[in-house]
Amino acid sequence: MKILAIMGCSKNGNTSDIIKYFENQINKNGDVDFEYLYLSDYTIDFCTGCHNCIFIGEDKCREYKNVKAIEDKILSSDGIILASPGYMFSVTGIMKNFLDHVAYNCHRPKYFGKKAYIISSCTKWQEKGVFIPMETWVSAAGFNFVGKTYVDMLPLPMSQKEMDKKRKKIDKASYEFYTALNRKEQLKPKFSHLMVFHSFRTLCEMAPNVLKADYEYFKERNAYDKNTKWYVPANISFIKHNIACKMEGKMVKVIEKLIDKEKISVTNGRYKNEL
Repeated sequence: MKILAIMGCSKNGNTSDIIKYFENQINKNGDVDFEYLYLSDYTIDFCTGCHNCIFIGEDKCREYKNVKAIEDKILSSDGIILASPGYMFSVTGIMKNFLDHVAYNCHRPKYFGKKAYIISSCTKWQEKGVFIPMETWVSAAGFNFVGKTYVDMLPLPMSQKEMDKKRKKIDKASYEFYTALNRKEQLKPKFSHLMVFHSFRTLCEMAPNVLKADYEYFKERNAYDKNTKWYVPANISFIKHNIACKMEGKMVKVIEKLIDKEKISVTNGRYKNEL
């Protein structure tokens, strides 16, 4: 079993200490190949918002080589941990930059069957803002999102009682993740995930020359066959599937009111509206 810890933090701070303790605890349950990937070891420039990854393919990003090196490690792992301290009620800049570069996976998910856990060194007041970017990505990219936890490590001497509480919290999280990794489960997407599939499938069919990479992705998965319910085979009830299809039909009508059909029929590549 292999776990990849993607570290959006320094190598000697609280977040690293928390993940190291997490690793020690998880190894008490069984032998785990645990790898640390510090984003600071990879030279990845800021995302410029060119949208090449979304419109024509992730290989058209100027940072593709280093981003792919990280994604290859994710693909060879059974599960990942995203770790970031709280910076200004969000993740660190280096973690946000990584998420920006892999955001295309929200359009074209590929991490089905892999499991993810999120950990932060932050306060309860920061928790929500820190978790939103990481949780949004893992949920949309195809991972089975197992859970999340934060540990508030104050920059002051803390009592043994308080430190024991934090150790127990990490113990619980490590056991939760280890158990999930060993559990064989059939894919069972939430209804919201079904709607993302139907939404992007519809948009790509309406604008295939704009959303070129997405359209090819959906064609490869036979997504336009009436019997295809999701990106990959999954446990989806008849009722959920029917409701999603009906909502997709309504979605088409809404989108048709928003777009210029004549222009979109001749648009090739990204289109930028002018105010």
